[in-house]
Amino acid sequence: MKISYNWLKDYCKYDLSVEGLAESLTNAGLVVDTVNPVEDDFCLEVEVTSNRPDCLGFIGVAREVATIVRGKLDIPDVGYDTTDENINDITSVAVEDNELCQRYTARIIKDVKIGPSPEWMQKKISSIGLRPVNNIVDITNYVLMESGQPLHAFDLDRLSEGRIVVRRAKKDETMEAIDGSKCVLADDMLVIADAQRPVAIAGVMGGKDTEVSDATRNILLESAFFDPRSVRRVSRKLSLMSDSSYRFERRVDPECVDWASRRATKMILDIAGGQAVEGVIDQNYLEDNKMNVSLKMSRLNSLLGLQIEKNAAKDILEHLQFKINSETEDGFSVDVPSFRGDVYREIDLIEEVARIHGYDKIPVKSSIGVKLTQDNRFDKITERTKNVISGLGFNEVVTDSIVGDSQERHGTIWSETGSLKILNPIRQDENLLRKALVHNLLRVKKHNQNYGVEKTDIYELSKVYLPQEDDQLPEEKECLCILGEDGYLALKGAIETMLSHLNIADSLESVHFDFGLFSSEKSAELRLGDRVLGFIGELSREVISDYDFRSKPCVAELDFNVLLDKTNLEDSYLKIPSLPIVSRDFAVVSDEKVTWAEIKGCIESLKIDYVDNIEFFDVYRGKQIEKGSKSIAFRVIFRADDKTLKSEEVDILQEKILTSLGNSLGVSLRA
Repeated sequence: MKISYNWLKDYCKYDLSVEGLAESLTNAGLVVDTVNPVEDDFCLEVEVTSNRPDCLGFIGVAREVATIVRGKLDIPDVGYDTTDENINDITSVAVEDNELCQRYTARIIKDVKIGPSPEWMQKKISSIGLRPVNNIVDITNYVLMESGQPLHAFDLDRLSEGRIVVRRAKKDETMEAIDGSKCVLADDMLVIADAQRPVAIAGVMGGKDTEVSDATRNILLESAFFDPRSVRRVSRKLSLMSDSSYRFERRVDPECVDWASRRATKMILDIAGGQAVEGVIDQNYLEDNKMNVSLKMSRLNSLLGLQIEKNAAKDILEHLQFKINSETEDGFSVDVPSFRGDVYREIDLIEEVARIHGYDKIPVKSSIGVKLTQDNRFDKITERTKNVISGLGFNEVVTDSIVGDSQERHGTIWSETGSLKILNPIRQDENLLRKALVHNLLRVKKHNQNYGVEKTDIYELSKVYLPQEDDQLPEEKECLCILGEDGYLALKGAIETMLSHLNIADSLESVHFDFGLFSSEKSAELRLGDRVLGFIGELSREVISDYDFRSKPCVAELDFNVLLDKTNLEDSYLKIPSLPIVSRDFAVVSDEKVTWAEIKGCIESLKIDYVDNIEFFDVYRGKQIEKGSKSIAFRVIFRADDKTLKSEEVDILQEKILTSLGNSLGVSLRA
């Protein structure tokens, strides 16, 4: 934000030198970056943080200065005379999307004379780097810089049917902007239109067809409140930036919308002549949410380590235009002005008092206190997961988040949409954010193979970045990827071991999943309950050939957020059994579609008290088995807590299991 040293004095009288002003603003949180002389004036470059859009106008900065010097803030008068003609007889405004346009005002000034603006106005706007155009355009720019509220003046006679429609653009609708840009619009963009066509892109820039020219005589003056996110999105998509969009993106003061319109109307009448039509069209859909915040002096002084008097704190807040509405012995309550949307907690009021009172007055302790904090849930689960996987013989790797287009070659795990591109990559061949970890682990495997390390059991636990629709921030998914060399079942067993150590109650289910990265014979989607945990598979021949691997690695990539949700950190202990087990091995024939998870689930559903464990150990497809069927071998371990089981008792339970498998899944004992 550029501030003129002399122009600022129109709103607050102060005796500070330009250096003193720069230092005072910086100490109050508005950092002055540079001070440049401009003829008999100075231009101060002020860094305004995103939470302080109220300081994107001279009045907002003057409010800060008036508080610092305990002076008076002078707000210009906006009263003016009107004709008997009513605005509703001349024009109309229809707001079709009141979510993206929550307030729209229109005023009409007739019989204006277009010409150069006065020398004093040209001098002021030139001092902050603006180029004078004509009296009407210069006035709208002047009020914009004064109040922080953008305005736009339409040539009323060029508006079809002389009316305004605030609507979303039609797909592929076009408009030429004031700067000459040819804009192709989309149906999610808000435009200001007349009866036939768009005449402005809401909050961003006006159209060339209805701009004020030397032939203009009648003006429709717009002042509005547009949704900040919509303005930001449209501005980026069309690559159109303006002083107006910069302010709308950061949220303008809803109560300043009408004031700025009246201020500009008065200036037009004073400088360009003409007559203001009676009335204003004000389509206002903003909710009147008055914010009320309380402040306790004991809390303030405790946090700051100071002894500030209550009257001193009240004086600071009242100068900043916070209205005191009630008091207690220890503090008071204030109404927050509409232009301070960043203030909604007690700590925010404390910060306001602290920065004006002076951060330099807050005592600083030379000693540094050290306080140990307990690990949070994420850290505990991460540590336990890594300990288990490392204990199984896998080595942790850490790879780059920025990758090349190789991750698109064989498909990716979590998202089929395009990757997120980096605007200024360090290396031109690596300009994408990774969408999966598996491709990086394959590169690590290849690197190790090139250096003579044939067997590479590795894992990585880190983030991937998935694009979202409608310009939303990307999803940062926490993932765990494991690459093993001992085969599909060994890797699946490692995952089951990890789930066991995380005390996850849901059983792991695998469903056949055909995916380009994996072999179609050995690949599956892993599920925990009703949630997808991830994917596992042996690499396909194409991938192995592409990387020139001399082995057939298996890879699993898991959604770590699912593990976070389902992990039980409360460890439990079981009594060491004192009685022997009885085990029975089963070899059953089933249809090819029947999964081991279904067989195990069927046995568990019987809820036999003496079943201690169920272990899968083989699947067979051969000449002795009919086509379309398979043989599954598994072991059931029986144990009682209070007695030694007899063979006859186990025979009865075995028959019960086989009967249930036959009735439920059509499974029979292999001959």
